[in-house]
Amino acid sequence: MTHQPLPPTSAPLPTVRVLPLRWWLPLTLVITCGLAFTLLVLQQQRHYALDLQHFSDRTAHAELLGTQRNLETVLRRKDGSGLDGVVAELGLNPAVAHALLLDASDGVLAATRFAWRGSPGVEVLPHYPQDLVNKARQQQREQLHLDVEQRHLWAVTPVMLALEAGAIRSSRQGVLLVEYDLTPIAAQSSAHIRQQAQVFAAVVLLAAMCLLVLARWGVMRPVNALRASMARIGAGDFQAVPALRGEGEFQELGQALGQMAQALQHSSQALRESEARFRQLSDVSFEAIFLHAGGRIVDANAAAERLVGVAPGSLRGTDMLSWVAPGSRDAIRQRISLRIEGTWQVDMVDTQGQLIAAEASVRQREIDGSSLRVVAVRDIRERLAAEAQIRQLAHFDALTGLHNRRFLLEQVAAELARPSVDGQPQRAALATLNLNAFQSVNDSLGMAAGDAALRIVAQRLSSLLTAGQSLARVDGDTFAILVTDLQGNLQTASAQAARAIEQLLTAVAEPLEVQGQTLHLSAGAGVVMIPNDSRDPPELLREAETAMHRAKEANDTQVQFFAHALQEAASERLALRNDLRQTLRLPPSAQQLLLHYQPQVNAAGNLLGVEALVRWQHPSRGLIPPGAFIAEAESCGLIVPLGHWVLQEAVACLRRWQQQTDCAPWAKQLTMAVNVSPRQFREPDFISRIEDVLAQVGVSALSLELELTESVVADDLETTLEKMALLRDRGVRFALDDFGTGYSSLAYLKRLPIDTLKIDRSFVMDIDATTQSGPGKRPAVLIDAIIAMAHQLEMRVLAEGVETGTQRERLVRAGCDIFQGYHFSRPLPEAGLQAWANQLHTSE
Repeated sequence: MTHQPLPPTSAPLPTVRVLPLRWWLPLTLVITCGLAFTLLVLQQQRHYALDLQHFSDRTAHAELLGTQRNLETVLRRKDGSGLDGVVAELGLNPAVAHALLLDASDGVLAATRFAWRGSPGVEVLPHYPQDLVNKARQQQREQLHLDVEQRHLWAVTPVMLALEAGAIRSSRQGVLLVEYDLTPIAAQSSAHIRQQAQVFAAVVLLAAMCLLVLARWGVMRPVNALRASMARIGAGDFQAVPALRGEGEFQELGQALGQMAQALQHSSQALRESEARFRQLSDVSFEAIFLHAGGRIVDANAAAERLVGVAPGSLRGTDMLSWVAPGSRDAIRQRISLRIEGTWQVDMVDTQGQLIAAEASVRQREIDGSSLRVVAVRDIRERLAAEAQIRQLAHFDALTGLHNRRFLLEQVAAELARPSVDGQPQRAALATLNLNAFQSVNDSLGMAAGDAALRIVAQRLSSLLTAGQSLARVDGDTFAILVTDLQGNLQTASAQAARAIEQLLTAVAEPLEVQGQTLHLSAGAGVVMIPNDSRDPPELLREAETAMHRAKEANDTQVQFFAHALQEAASERLALRNDLRQTLRLPPSAQQLLLHYQPQVNAAGNLLGVEALVRWQHPSRGLIPPGAFIAEAESCGLIVPLGHWVLQEAVACLRRWQQQTDCAPWAKQLTMAVNVSPRQFREPDFISRIEDVLAQVGVSALSLELELTESVVADDLETTLEKMALLRDRGVRFALDDFGTGYSSLAYLKRLPIDTLKIDRSFVMDIDATTQSGPGKRPAVLIDAIIAMAHQLEMRVLAEGVETGTQRERLVRAGCDIFQGYHFSRPLPEAGLQAWANQLHTSE
């Protein structure tokens, strides 16, 4: 048999609701028979009512009239004999319940029961139909009343009675009343209906059985054959077409199924060939291809399996997000939910948990009625490594790993392009450092030793860099540093730059070990400030190198500025450092340094402690404030011996006060607060120095409070905690100075053993302001928060810079514990503080 392909159609097919044949055939038969039986019963019920009506209209009516004539015939006899016989004859009818002949006064003349004779009809019949009797007399004709539901019939007719004595014409009228009970007739009709129903049911049952057998043989067999064939065709057996003989709809369905199987076989073969070609193309692709629906992978090529390291076929059914690095999952999940298409970089993971830097191209497609995301993933680790290597070669020095000249000049160009802020230029400095006599290292130890020395120097310099600083190797043994974000005017900014570069020169001068040899290197440095007249980065670098060469020619290991005025300022700072170094070596009798002490009082004005503040009485410069020499001492390393001298002198002064009788009342419990610089605190022997000073002087450690700044803590929290814990065990107390002006991190504040929190004077100076003049929050709000927080952490709060009574009252209301400032006293020398404290104690 040749199967013709079905013509294609684009019109949508209608939706048809179907039921299983094994259910709807019997169900249809039952419903049809039930409807037929119902109609039969209704028809019989109608016949039943008609039979009763027919009995009333014909049989009962005829019987009533015949009896009427018989009675009147008998009554025309003078004696009236025979009435009982006529009435009794009615009683022979099984349908007659009662029959009565009533006279004009409704008295019983004759009845089916002899005992009723002579009695009123109303008394002998419980449901005497008076209305019907009256109606028959009035209308002079028979009356019949049929009650089908009660199966009851009343039949009434007037009867002309016999003549009275002496009367010519009879005027008396009686009534014949017959009561019928129609139950026997109804029973006979019901029996007839049941008989017909039984016959109908037998016929229907026989017809149903025949129909079911016919349906099973002629309908279900071909249907089952078609269903089994379709199941096998769906499973891929396209030859399983049923052989249907004959004609009709099922034979046409078999032909259509054969055509469909043939078309499916061709389509399946084409699809397999297409899938094989696609699989071959996708498997040889360098890109990993994933197909997933809502995040569940439905297919993937061999490259995808190799990418994540799974066996062939193992990716199907897995979660796409499980192969994405945790840090990228939220973004990918959002793109999936929003059906976003595009190309982006993403980190994936393999079965070993290793990160795979990849580039993903994603498209949303409708395939076989399902919405799928097609993801093409390319491994870009080699590309990124190559790009990083290119960047490394382009911007970094191969020997030291530092930035190279090209990168440095790009940074300088970017700095030159920075706009001014509020009309003030953004200041920076470019410096070059050249190692002195470095060629001798190469000549004596070889190039390998020289390269090792350069790498060590580069590591040292890199470790000292801070935010806003960039270090580069621009040539052989020449390094360059760009220092940005310098504050203040040109002279102040140049001083900051000089201090930063001097730290690098100090690091170069530290001994280093190379091939078992100890090398002592030094360097000269030249600096040019930005901006200046030059706007060309290479020109600025040449100016810095020119200043560097001048320093090397003068055999100077300090910073040389390209500008003459700045160099004079640098020379002045150098002279100041030399003078400070000399004064630290002077004996106590000739010492130019001295301490002043500023009181620290409580809310009642009672003296609790003093803060030791260093001053420098220079023989030619006069009194030099701390701001003029402390920063220089910090940058050149003199801050360590200076801090040690302050500590010894402050503790010794406290001991002298405690030993004097007139000072004992207030000095016995007095706290001596001493500032400790970050560099001094980081000294390896800092703890032993504290112990030595306390042991030599004999002052209790509880009387000493070391003031640390937040920068000390931020540099190395764990080391700081270790040192503070050791000193705390020995009784030394700690204060955190200038809180709020630095890092102010609660992460370290909750861990440090701080006793006192010092609020910086910048918060206190505007605390009495009624409104905030500029942007930001009012200082009073911040102070309230700081005090509340410190008290929760079991710390005392000390406010610096209290200069007015209003400030003091506002701080008292906020809960501040200790106060320090000009409102109470200026920093005083030893004798002045002693007099001030004695007077305060006397006034109490």
